Amino acid sequence: MRESMISVLKLDVDPQVSVGYAETFRSDEPYRLLEVDEALLQELLHSGLTIKGGREDEAVLCTSKATFAMKFVSTSNTVLLVPPSPRGSDGCDAEVDEDLPRAEVGIVATASGHIELVETAPRLENLQALVSRRPFKDDENLGEEEAEDGELYTWDELSARTQASDHQLRDALRKLEAAEIGRFWRVVDPDYMHNLLGILLSAAVQNDWSLKALQGSEVIRSLEAHFPAPVVITCLDKFGVRAGPSPKNPVQGQESCGSGAADLWALDDEKICIHYAKLLLRDKTKWKLEDFLEEWAMITPSWMSVDLNMLRGEALVEKVGLESWLHQFSCSLLPCRPDARFTALFSRRSKWEWEDLEPYLKDLRVPGQSVEAMLLKYTRKSQPTPTSTPVYTAR
Repeated sequence: MRESMISVLKLDVDPQVSVGYAETFRSDEPYRLLEVDEALLQELLHSGLTIKGGREDEAVLCTSKATFAMKFVSTSNTVLLVPPSPRGSDGCDAEVDEDLPRAEVGIVATASGHIELVETAPRLENLQALVSRRPFKDDENLGEEEAEDGELYTWDELSARTQASDHQLRDALRKLEAAEIGRFWRVVDPDYMHNLLGILLSAAVQNDWSLKALQGSEVIRSLEAHFPAPVVITCLDKFGVRAGPSPKNPVQGQESCGSGAADLWALDDEKICIHYAKLLLRDKTKWKLEDFLEEWAMITPSWMSVDLNMLRGEALVEKVGLESWLHQFSCSLLPCRPDARFTALFSRRSKWEWEDLEPYLKDLRVPGQSVEAMLLKYTRKSQPTPTSTPVYTAR
């Protein structure tokens, strides 16, 4: 029977090896099998991988750049685990000497399945709360005692509390406009940032700096008496773009202000206009559209032109009778998970036209899922006639 099975299955069976249960065999499945591709294997061997999650979280596995959900997949047949075979000096399996007595391989454990990795979006829901507990307001004296009050977090502490890769965490901190000040990552107080922007624009006029080619190191020297360098860099990053690639600290992701093109910044008129609009919407969340446009143009630097299209994803225009009203509704305050995002959107409006909906979806990043797929999953699309504007409602 055994010989016929080997023949049918075309198995390469070594007649000098017998298999049995080792004395050290454990039946409680002490090992977990992890299925990885070659790229993940190489990173595991050379850099290591990290499993993250608290007691109430589903564990994720993080590489340097991606996050993976861990799912246990049961198998119908039990897998028998044996120790690795002896290796030759060249790393290959050693050749078996036919004159040697029959060898025995001991089964040390069994496995009823393996862990499968599925790339998933980083879980960043708690990050904003962590870096916003004490916004930076002035040049505080940050000593070691600040680390003990539970309000400020270092890079390592944020990484441990966030289910995301280092690359994803660094990108999220940049989007939150957080800065590393005195070893701790935190957002900058909006009024403090507004004050810094005003002084930066005034300094540019006084020193005849080009707003499209600001030298970062020169800006820092000019403002360092009143503003810490990390906050100045955060301001430049918030309201401008680098004119060239910048080196990064491989551990903390800090962008350094070096020389040449990497130290050049171009301020973005649209980002600055949006900043002034958000100041108005922070103080008053509902405006008559014409009043808002007038006030917005008045407080924005005179050489910049405001445009209502700049506020897509920051505010909504709604008609009430013959009047148009502007309401604050910022994409940055919406949940990161697609299901929670669509719930929040349809709580705000029961029906959405694509032109209004699109800005609130463009930042959603779910591996393996396009925006179109998410629309199919969470919305219903209605279009009475081929020429009418499509309308999306909750599914």
